[in-house]
Amino acid sequence: MATGGITTLPATPEDGGSSGFPPGNFKDPKRLYCKNGGFFLRIKSDGGVDGIREKNDPHIKLQLQATSVGEVVIKGICANRYLAMNRDGRLFGARRATDECYFLERLESNNYNTYRSRKYPNMYVALKRTGQYKSGSKTGPGQKEVHNP
Repeated sequence: MATGGITTLPATPEDGGSSGFPPGNFKDPKRLYCKNGGFFLRIKSDGGVDGIREKNDPHIKLQLQATSVGEVVIKGICANRYLAMNRDGRLFGARRATDECYFLERLESNNYNTYRSRKYPNMYVALKRTGQYKSGSKTGPGQKEVHNP
């Protein structure tokens, strides 16, 4: 998958910390960065998901909540939507956390994280070099688009 690794970066201090989430459920805001193309994963208010290079865009601030060991739910703070993947591999922002919103997080040997759908285990979160999401049905382990630091 030639799209680039994804890494987790802390949100900058000017991002603030007030999120309205129950204490202890969510970590500090993060940004998911895809090495392939240099994009941050963005969950837009209309439910769209893509990548953007602008590190100050408010829609790239995300909350990652561990639901069990190695499993996370990713929520866009500004959009108030959860990252989801449907059976066709399409990424979108869901209004509430459903079974399509759970991802298996794995730290790879290159120090980038991969996010694999729990419901559709052969599909990964990935961005193309253009900033568009790559359909999960066209992803696989080891592809650059899948890795996030």
